Amino acid sequence: MAKELGENTSFKISIRTLLAIAVGIASAVGFYYMMMGEIEEAKKLPPIEVTRLEYELKEEWNEEMIMQLKDQVEMLEQTQDILREEINITSGLVKDGTEADGKLEELNRQLEEIRNQKPKQTIIVKEVEVPKKRR
Repeated sequence: MAKELGENTSFKISIRTLLAIAVGIASAVGFYYMMMGEIEEAKKLPPIEVTRLEYELKEEWNEEMIMQLKDQVEMLEQTQDILREEINITSGLVKDGTEADGKLEELNRQLEEIRNQKPKQTIIVKEVEVPKKRR
């Protein structure tokens, strides 16, 4: 049975629902006009220019960060190699019950050396001449 809409069709909506719909529509319209105003204001502002100095500083910072990450990866790789060797020695000890002639202690010493290494951090400081603005 299909119902048809016509002049005599009625449905019920609570006042709370009508108020919620009205508030939602008012919020959406207000947000739209606020955003349009912000867009118009942004169009009037001068474009942001990246100076050569800013670009160079960012490039230097990126390069330094890459080098720091490279050092950290190398330390992690060394640690991984030592731990892998320790596992092999330990598993050998467990299998045949022998000692590894101080090899385990040497590996632990190497691990401790790597832990004590701290990655170097470099801070870039440059003096920049700022031209005075004429009024």
